[in-house]
Amino acid sequence: MNRVRVLDFAPDQMTGDVVAAFFFVDQRPLRGPAALLDWRLNGAMTRLLLEDTAQGNPGEYVLIRDNGKLQAPWVLFAGGGKRSQMAPFTYTGLIGSLLEHCIQAGFQRICLCLSAPEGEGSGWAEKLAGDLEGAEGKEQIFLTIRETPG
Repeated sequence: MNRVRVLDFAPDQMTGDVVAAFFFVDQRPLRGPAALLDWRLNGAMTRLLLEDTAQGNPGEYVLIRDNGKLQAPWVLFAGGGKRSQMAPFTYTGLIGSLLEHCIQAGFQRICLCLSAPEGEGSGWAEKLAGDLEGAEGKEQIFLTIRETPG
């Protein structure tokens, strides 16, 4: 069985221990997978942003319990810094850090909901899956990647 799989599911349909998505300092309102997850959580993340409790800085993590509208019991929003300044290698580093935090928290089935970086095409998803497959660990990682940035 492959440890890493690329799936074509919407973020709110991913099943696992945790569904994770990035949010960025320079994206208001939220966009991409984070926006859909926030909407399904009745705007819980948006409220934190409006209260200035969360900003989207690298290394910032917000864990929110599912409210019954998702297929996973937890959602992890990870700060990604400035999306407008994101390079593919920086994004890959953030993904690695996100996975480390999920593993340290004890999650075994991790669903990453990502948007492809600027300038990256459909091959990016498969390359990322291959890179993650080669990493140590026994956790299962499921990726859903929307090819359009955002």
